[in-house]
Amino acid sequence: MTRPARRLPHLLNGPAFVLALGLAMAPAGGAGAGPAEDYIAARDKAVAALAKAEKDGASPEKLEKRDAAERKTLERTMSGLIGPLTIKGFTASFSPATLLDGSIESGGPDGLLFSDADATTYVLVSPEPVFANWLAARAKMEGADPALGRGIAAATASEEFYTLAIGAEAAFSRYIDLPVRAAEGETVRAALGLFSQDLPSNTLPEAVVVTRVANGRVTVGNAAVELGITSLPVCDKAWKAASAKAEALRTAAEKSKKEDDPRWEQANTADVDASNAFRACFAKEAQGQPFLAAAVKRAEALLAASRGN
Repeated sequence: MTRPARRLPHLLNGPAFVLALGLAMAPAGGAGAGPAEDYIAARDKAVAALAKAEKDGASPEKLEKRDAAERKTLERTMSGLIGPLTIKGFTASFSPATLLDGSIESGGPDGLLFSDADATTYVLVSPEPVFANWLAARAKMEGADPALGRGIAAATASEEFYTLAIGAEAAFSRYIDLPVRAAEGETVRAALGLFSQDLPSNTLPEAVVVTRVANGRVTVGNAAVELGITSLPVCDKAWKAASAKAEALRTAAEKSKKEDDPRWEQANTADVDASNAFRACFAKEAQGQPFLAAAVKRAEALLAASRGN
């Protein structure tokens, strides 16, 4: 799996993600409340200043230069907040990729984004207060999953959490949770799934995700995984049976030649049901299979990497 540049997802025909692109961080406590709160305040100030400069007619070149300077300053502060951290074989860059409000690349969590040379594994590291502030802002967005507003641990149960935190321009679909082992003092959660701009349909999962909360840091990782299987016939059969309903509804709607035919929407819903049927079947059939053990091993390796060296 090749991960595209960090961006927020497009809207899908499946579970709706109604996102306000480039939303600034929610206001934090007053200056001096603590290093993390000071960072959030400085971040909000930089975003507001860039937005004002853009409104006042600053050229794209000047905005880009100012954005780079603001991000460089914030990166130094962020590095101090996170503290010494290296991941062998990974390089770090500041997240998000821009502070310009409204940019598709401005919506990710603030932190350091570690990536491997093959661009198949990513680990986002953020100070817990900064990440929690970002998550709280996303929870207030129209159409957001209510789980996002219940704290980090609860939010990791939501597919939307991974879409927003590390999904780039694709949405995450969970196929099955993975039983990774947490070390003392850690809170961890892992899953096997798929990042896609479309409904997953009967596509096999190809990514593991891991969230770790420990030592005042939140890490969210994403890694490609090879399962060594090409299909699950019994699950393909379940998907085809469920998707036949969608095709029948779509064919009938086409014949009516009415754009407002309710069967168009019914067909979309049936597509989602078919995709869910495949994932439910996958979770059942995966139990005890070698490919599930391989996925757990990959997630364990990602968790180990997220702890740093």
